[in-house]
Amino acid sequence: MKSPFAKAWGCVGIMMIGVVLMMSSLAFLNNEALMYLFLFLGVAGIIAGVVLHYKTVRCPHCGSHLGRVYGPRCPFCGKDYKAKD
Repeated sequence: MKSPFAKAWGCVGIMMIGVVLMMSSLAFLNNEALMYLFLFLGVAGIIAGVVLHYKTVRCPHCGSHLGRVYGPRCPFCGKDYKAKD
């Protein structure tokens, strides 16, 4: 099972791909169809990263959404992420 940190960085990677796609849409200013395609794909990537983060970055013990992951313990239940029940 992946740690919440690995899941969070995976979601950030997806969001960064979305940002790169949105920025690359500026290269197609003279071709509106490609510009809007890249813009749409970029926005979709950012939204997908945010939704995936909300769905997957959770405490393995209590299931609470961790938001920004700080420290080795869950701020809600206090258990270590790596500890097994």
